[in-house]
Amino acid sequence: MTIGFRYRLVGRLATTVSIGALALGASSCSEAAEAKGPEVATTQQAQSLADLAEQCGLDIECKAGGIAEGNAKVSGVASVDAFFASVINFQTTAANVSGGIDAELAAIRADFGIAADANLATELQAQIDANLTAGLSIEAEPARCQADVSASLDAKARCEGEVDPGSAMVECSGGCEVEASAEVSCDAEADLNCTMTAPSVACEGSCQGSCDVELTAAASCEGTCKGSCSGGCDAYVKNASGEAECAGKCDGMCMGSCETELAASATCEGTCKGECTVTNPEGGCEGGVRASCEAKAGGMVMCDGRCDGEITPPSASVECEASVKAEAKMNVQCTPPRVAIDYELAVGGSVDVQAQARFEAALENLKVRLPALLASIKRAELAVDAGADLSGSAQTAIMGAADAAGEGNARIAIGLACAVKQIGAVGTVVADSSAALEGSISASAELTAALGL
Repeated sequence: MTIGFRYRLVGRLATTVSIGALALGASSCSEAAEAKGPEVATTQQAQSLADLAEQCGLDIECKAGGIAEGNAKVSGVASVDAFFASVINFQTTAANVSGGIDAELAAIRADFGIAADANLATELQAQIDANLTAGLSIEAEPARCQADVSASLDAKARCEGEVDPGSAMVECSGGCEVEASAEVSCDAEADLNCTMTAPSVACEGSCQGSCDVELTAAASCEGTCKGSCSGGCDAYVKNASGEAECAGKCDGMCMGSCETELAASATCEGTCKGECTVTNPEGGCEGGVRASCEAKAGGMVMCDGRCDGEITPPSASVECEASVKAEAKMNVQCTPPRVAIDYELAVGGSVDVQAQARFEAALENLKVRLPALLASIKRAELAVDAGADLSGSAQTAIMGAADAAGEGNARIAIGLACAVKQIGAVGTVVADSSAALEGSISASAELTAALGL
């Protein structure tokens, strides 16, 4: 906070709410709020404001605490306190998300036996080289985050002092979640995506899970070959006739069935085990588990539920704009993405069998930890954007409230005088929390780089 801004604010408040009324002998908070009088000197204005605060029973010195103590209600002005609440919410969100990333990274280090002060990428690559024949192949779909439209409307209502936020449609880039039913439809600017799931379905769209293809002629198989293998197979089982057949990776040609894990949505020419997503199906989305209206070619869709993408928050007053935008980016839910990990263990006398067993167990844990980590990284990136919306916006929020107050409101004058003392704390909280988020994102980059993601 600059001294110049504080003096400009004091002058603005004196003009706006007629603090000079005290010079005319106003004896109560209500009289001072309504009286009109000449302007007084800046030092007199400040003293008059302090006297009026005592008469009104309000806390101009912020003795009840402020941002640093987790107290957002420092001004009694809805828009200003909503901004401070967003700053505190950002601090909490950043701590939770950053802590979640750090915990996953620590667990992954522990699984692989990598010390906390060692370079994660270097140590992990050394283990991959020592225990696998052809490196580690990982496919991961992008983490899916959904923003809650109602959270944005609630944030706007709190900031602008509305009793009932109601409901409204807002613009959404990506897809808007809708009810999965036979009657569901989207407007002309969007495609209906319907997702169905079953133990196994013939999928005419994109499959997520595993795809099982029957091979009536010998062919290569990137997944698990169940049948005959013309080359080496890393696992065998006995069939109904008591004969051994392949039930693992085949380095030759496979005949029988080939089941491949799909990390991201892909076309399946056989049977899909998992989720199948069909675009613009006939008959709506009857029997579906999820449906969404997806914007076409970089467009936007109107949404009143959950937005799978970035939302354009409802139009807000200048003093509320920053907090509403920030709340939209903080109130998201990120679903861990599907991840497929493929590898082939090295064999031979040079392999440390015990170390390799621990390494393989760590890879199995990674199938669970990595999706959670990728979801947390995506949420951290959105939270960093929310911090950028809040950074440097405290003065705008306070001055906007002063401009909107009009004449004759002593309580707003007193509240804003307390609020202005919190500007420095806002900058500190946003900067420190953003730094923690960026540090966690940077630390996770060591791992994702080593995994080729």
